Amino acid sequence: MYIGGNGGEEFLGGIHGALGCTTCHGGVDGIDDKQQAHAGLVSDPSANAEEACGRCHVEAATNFAGSVHASFAGYRTFFEERAGLSFADHPEIEQEFLGECGACHATCGQCHVSRPVSVKGGLVQGHRFLPSPNQSENCTACHGSRVGEEYTGSRTGYAADVHYVPNAMNCMACHTSGEMHGDGTEYTRRYETAGMPRCEDCHAAAATANTWHSMHWGQLQCQACHSQDYKNCNACHVGGGGITGSSYLTFKIGKNPLSDLRGYEYVVLRHIPVTEDTFDPWGVGDLANYESMPTWKYASPHNIRRFTARTDTTGGVNGCDGCHDTPDEGGWFLRQADLDTLSAREAAANEALIVPDGSPFTWP
Repeated sequence: MYIGGNGGEEFLGGIHGALGCTTCHGGVDGIDDKQQAHAGLVSDPSANAEEACGRCHVEAATNFAGSVHASFAGYRTFFEERAGLSFADHPEIEQEFLGECGACHATCGQCHVSRPVSVKGGLVQGHRFLPSPNQSENCTACHGSRVGEEYTGSRTGYAADVHYVPNAMNCMACHTSGEMHGDGTEYTRRYETAGMPRCEDCHAAAATANTWHSMHWGQLQCQACHSQDYKNCNACHVGGGGITGSSYLTFKIGKNPLSDLRGYEYVVLRHIPVTEDTFDPWGVGDLANYESMPTWKYASPHNIRRFTARTDTTGGVNGCDGCHDTPDEGGWFLRQADLDTLSAREAAANEALIVPDGSPFTWP
């Protein structure tokens, strides 16, 4: 057996190395000829997590099948709702869906051994199995252009998230294995997932830390005050079209579209690039129920700072004016003026989220 490279010896000396290659990868053991030995080789055994990883990690492998990283349930829900059709009745469209949307989801091995296939794969540390994923090679390899840049402050002009401590407080500090592996339930919306972190989990004592917290705790999502600007997109098309409207930075607060899951009245919203003709190449030229779901979605930017444009009171700035006196156009709130820039159907989809012109709050 030859296992070279960084982490090779550690792998061979550990429990996974003791299992032998064919236990997970198949092929034919005891043969020197490469072609014969590799007959039936399975490059990513964890694509079938219950059969491969589940031999030892029963609970994690069983639960993972319904997790946000393995399941397409959320995307299925949104697509079928907007399109007004069921994949069960349109297997040809489901194949298109799996071929494109499915390419971005990971297996156990693509978090604990290699980089995800969607970013060209490659072993992280030889065959060494990582107890926790590597933030740069696994987490932000997929979640990089938005979450990674926000969290590490790699975007010019923006500071890193206050929680970012290199080699110490990484993604796993908040996103636990319980959340990532799932609990066996296939949730239809990402924010339904059990174990998702919330600011209040660590900062409950801050509820009465100052006047602003005392007034707005539970009414405003924490990011509404403590996030910096974040990335939004305007249009995207399947079938190789990709993002056809350039991404941009902005900051918008609106009515909460997930009030049943997060009880805040006002939250940060991110514009997603689903347009009426996004799925034209799949033969879905008319999203029959396009107006049924907003394209300004509940967001959790990973760029938290104690002092932002909404919380900085230095230099005599009144900490209330920024929100209470924000303009109707070009301000921080999602207004009718923002919908006027959209198509009639997209404007209708987001109408319930806009904040009426004027101050959204009543002065005490």
